[in-house]
Amino acid sequence: MTEAPTYAFGLGARRGVAAQDIVELVRRVAQTHNVDLRDARLCALESKAEEAGLHEAARELRVELIFLPLAALRARKAPAATHSPRVQALFGVGSVAEAAALVGAGASSRLVAPRVTTPVAACALAKRGGEDIS
Repeated sequence: MTEAPTYAFGLGARRGVAAQDIVELVRRVAQTHNVDLRDARLCALESKAEEAGLHEAARELRVELIFLPLAALRARKAPAATHSPRVQALFGVGSVAEAAALVGAGASSRLVAPRVTTPVAACALAKRGGEDIS
């Protein structure tokens, strides 16, 4: 069994987000924190599974894309660094991107970068702990 990636980029995005918007945002966060995308995955809310822009961005970045249930994000909401009242009202978490990064990186993960936002997307970065999260 191969080891899961060290890093998880959590994504929040508006409906119909363009792949290039996600690619640019993920690359910017990766560069800022010196993360090799070959050791990372993208994580988003399962309700975004039909978003073509997310799938296209993952292909362009050559990273795995996983979709997570909202209940899992709600379970990890406490460690989030930022809080959006609008997102809290809609999803029950202060930051979808931060919660998705933490869940995607595993149970003992830690937030490396709080969400960075654009008008159409948000991206946060988490690093896994010592356990296997595959």
